[in-house]
Amino acid sequence: MVSLMDASLYTAAISAALLLGLIFTYAKVYRDTRAQFSLGLTIFAAILFAQNILAVYSFVTMSPFIGDPFLPYLLGINIAQVLGILVLFRTTLR
Repeated sequence: MVSLMDASLYTAAISAALLLGLIFTYAKVYRDTRAQFSLGLTIFAAILFAQNILAVYSFVTMSPFIGDPFLPYLLGINIAQVLGILVLFRTTLR
């Protein structure tokens, strides 16, 4: 059975993977069009990507220090983030 900590780690990793896809997509659009909006989206996605990599790292290294009462909230935040990024990814590819 997957623990709440593991589920939080996996959802943060999924977010990072989706954001990496968005970074490449937005960077390609910027390269082709030089649209400043695409550049802004690339930077925004890169910052969120860095945040998710840091989250994954912190879940791996700091898990013994995170109390059980916080775990459902962390998972909820990460699930909401994955869902939001999925909507953004789907909208981007349309």
